[in-house]
Amino acid sequence: MTINYDTSVGADGSAHDSNLATPSAAATKIAIIGAGMTGLMSAHLLEQAFANCGQALDISIFEKSAGVGRLATRYRNPDLHSEQQWQFDFGAQFFTAKSEAFQAYLQPWLKQGVIECWLATTATANGSQSKPDIELTGHWGNEQPRYISSPKMTSFGRALAAELKHTKLYYKTRVAPLSSDNSVNQNSPDTAAQTTLWDDKGNELGRFDWVVCTAPQAQAIELFEQTDFALLDNLKLPKMLACYSLMLGWEQESTLPSALKKAQWEVLEVKQMNSPLGLIFIEHHKPGREAILPSVTIHASNDWSESKVEEAIEEVQQQLLQAAQQLLSWEHTTAPQWIDCHRWRYAATAQIESYNPSQISYVDNSKQWLVTGDWCDEGRIESCFKAAAQVVEAIAT
Repeated sequence: MTINYDTSVGADGSAHDSNLATPSAAATKIAIIGAGMTGLMSAHLLEQAFANCGQALDISIFEKSAGVGRLATRYRNPDLHSEQQWQFDFGAQFFTAKSEAFQAYLQPWLKQGVIECWLATTATANGSQSKPDIELTGHWGNEQPRYISSPKMTSFGRALAAELKHTKLYYKTRVAPLSSDNSVNQNSPDTAAQTTLWDDKGNELGRFDWVVCTAPQAQAIELFEQTDFALLDNLKLPKMLACYSLMLGWEQESTLPSALKKAQWEVLEVKQMNSPLGLIFIEHHKPGREAILPSVTIHASNDWSESKVEEAIEEVQQQLLQAAQQLLSWEHTTAPQWIDCHRWRYAATAQIESYNPSQISYVDNSKQWLVTGDWCDEGRIESCFKAAAQVVEAIAT
């Protein structure tokens, strides 16, 4: 059975057709698996590249979840009648732009206010867990800006999705694992390779000239495990590290513990021996977040998180909460009113011996399959842009 996709679901959950210009029969058809930042940036850069060349393009992005972007935000109202909410950027808290290419790419988004600089005051927590010593260490400056998306970290991904003109987004669509039979005509000198994709319910998703997989490592391996993808073994080389995010909320400033109420910092790096905590971020001190309720996000260290990745999340939450209470010194009257914890199984990429910083995509030109993502590089938002640029290099040049 073939699904007739007349419309797709927008980044805001509404139905819409983002294919504003109808592609011709000769349009290059590209399937992108995953609507994270790599997938969205790949579609965005491909549209620009094909427009510059005057070539027709038809992109379909298949996303297994209900939203876009790796930049995650979670929010909660204290009660049904409250107009204020807690807001936690519990994934990437910020990102940098070290390369000139990424800096140039961000300029239009900066002008639109979709992203902005965060000149945070920083501090470190030393000493023992029972006797913490917090010292201010400086400010993030304009010489190497840290950027946040506004008014929440999910805004950048949604803005990217809204910008696409020759791309359809299909949410809650899980692509089934490929087989070598998916790709046809790869050995014909007269016909380029094409691949038929199916979803996990047996519905045909379409036939494509290129398949670009931007899914996380484990999902990418699962998708290509039963194929003769030329670079399958390379996909298994990067080592992924976990991270736990602890989210704490208070209903008003007056109930904050003194360590937060008097804090002159927005970002605290925890360097205490044996502490599971890594970084602490005061959400309501960020630019544009002044109206939210007092919200704090704590990222555990990657090494500690990796050692606890298979434990029950309730137990991990309790261990993180105990460490946070020791550091921030709250009592019963100043304890957080909202507590939540999230486990990221694949949060960061450990350095590998075969890592090549100039080549972070895996391309099988015979089948026109490409696998990439931030996990192929350093796991940063800039890695998403770098991966997307290599997608364009492989397909549009």
